[in-house]
Parts: sequence; C-alpha cells; structure tokens
Amino acid sequence: MKLFLALLLTVLVASAIATPQWRKYRPRDMSKIKFRTPKVPAHTIKLLNKQEPVAFEVKEQIAKKSFKSVCGQKKIVESKVVGGEEAIPHEFPWQVGLFLDGRSFCGGSLISDQWVLTAAHCTEDITFVDVVLGGHMIRDETEEGRMEITATEYILHPGWNSFTLRDDISLIKLPEPITFTDTYSPVCLPRYSDVDTTFEGVMVTASGWGKDSDNAFGISPVLRKVTVPVLGNQPCDDVYGIITDGHICLETTGGMGVCNGDSGGPLNHERDDGCVETLGVTSFVASAGCESGLPHGYTRNTFYLDWISENTGIAIDA
Repeated sequence: MKLFLALLLTVLVASAIATPQWRKYRPRDMSKIKFRTPKVPAHTIKLLNKQEPVAFEVKEQIAKKSFKSVCGQKKIVESKVVGGEEAIPHEFPWQVGLFLDGRSFCGGSLISDQWVLTAAHCTEDITFVDVVLGGHMIRDETEEGRMEITATEYILHPGWNSFTLRDDISLIKLPEPITFTDTYSPVCLPRYSDVDTTFEGVMVTASGWGKDSDNAFGISPVLRKVTVPVLGNQPCDDVYGIITDGHICLETTGGMGVCNGDSGGPLNHERDDGCVETLGVTSFVASAGCESGLPHGYTRNTFYLDWISENTGIAIDA
C-alpha cells in the first residue's frame, strides 16, 4: 500500500538591487536569510497527480551553441567518499549559490556562459537573484576567485505545480556572457543517448550549502557533498505516490542526503569520459525530515533536454 507522505520543499532567498550588474561582492546580512518550507497535504497530492503535463512553448528559434569542450572539467582528482562531508574548494566549479529577493537561498548549476539551471520553486515570483560564482565559503563575500552577478531574467517551466511538484525546473539568464575561470566553469548536460537510462544503482554526488542536519540553524558556511545511489522510480513512488518520468530519486539510508538550502543544486555524475554531467536538480525531501532515511527527490534533467536547449540555445550531445 502506498504511503502518501506530505513533502517538504526547501528554499532560502536573498537581497535586492534595482538593475542587473556585475560586482566582486556586496555586503549581506546572513542572519536575515531565512528558510521557507511549505508542506503539501497528502490528499492534495493524490488528487492533483491526475493532471496532464503542460507543454512548453518556444517563442523564437535560438541558434545552438556547444560547450562540450569546456563542460564538466574536474579541477581536482579525488576518489569519491560516501557520506556527507566538506567539498574541496572549487571541486564543483559549476555550483552556484542563489540569493533570491533578499529573503531566501538556493543552489544552482552553471550550464553555459550565460545560463544557470535551478529549481522552479526557487525562482517562482522573484524579481531578482544574486548569483554567486566560484564560491566555497558562501558567507565570505571577499573570497578569492568569487564573482557575484545580479540577474532579473529567468524562465520558469510552464508546467510547474507546487502541489504535485511536477516540472520543478527553471533557468536563470545572466545579464551578459561570462568568461570561465579556474573557479567557475559549466557542468555538462546529459546526452540524448541517456534519455531512457534510469541510472538506478549508479553512485551520484549531490552538492550544496544546505543544512548539514535537521537540527542545524542555517545554511552551511562551506560547500558540502554526499555520494549516494540512485533509487528506482517505482520504489520512490511507493513512498510518495507522485513520482513521474520527470523525477529521479536517491537512497538516503543512514540519513545522508540533501536538506534545506540545497534546493536547485546539481546531482553530479562522472561519465566514462571523465567529464561530469548533472543528472538532476534538487527538488524535495519528506516532511519527516532530511535525515529520515526516506528518498530524496530531484527533477530528472534527461526528461527536459529539449526544453533546456530550446530556451537557452545550448546544443545537447547525441
């Protein structure tokens, strides 16, 4: 019998500025960054899960641009360790921090020289976002190699539904293209050849500045990571009852996984060619808590490759 659990969406949002601009850093009162954790009633999830997916519309054709030669390049060589721990600085140079509207915080992935991939629940109803590139110590605004950019343009997936958690994916457009450095560069998107791959049992690494425990007061001061296996969609749906082809879930036995503040961040997977791709966008955890041992849910990026490519102009590998 399916157990329809209420789900916990995780968001943290930030401060404002009138127009998009580049800057090294700007003073920010981290004590005012708060969590927002809306809960979805289980009966509502069951009812709205019957909805048909919403098709996206592309207003104009965008010329495709490839980042194959620069994406997913690891800056360090290290064996993966299963368990939550601090990441090595710039281990994931595509990891970005997002301070949204001066109120909340999310993570994201740099996927080109002008686009950041994140969760829809992070960007819904915001007016601006401060994008932190090249950061490790997220509270240190003078950190070497760090750049902050304020953006006001984003594309929310039209099918996003905060009750069913469908299409929890969004794109943020930087005001102008950036030049990649040793501290920030893009992650690879999955290939079309992996659209039907489930990745069940494959070890993947989630990263972010989210809370390192349910009892933690705020976001982590340093970037953290955890490596866990992908869980099949069916056993994940047996727990939540809302899982679709657009989701990918992770096992969290032992309480290892993401938490409040990790929303929108990448699900890192090292391919056979040594490049790293992002298989998912951090979306939700169970209302029982991050350390409950219940699966954690992500938006499955292979399901949205066409939508990403058509809106950003990024060429997807075959």
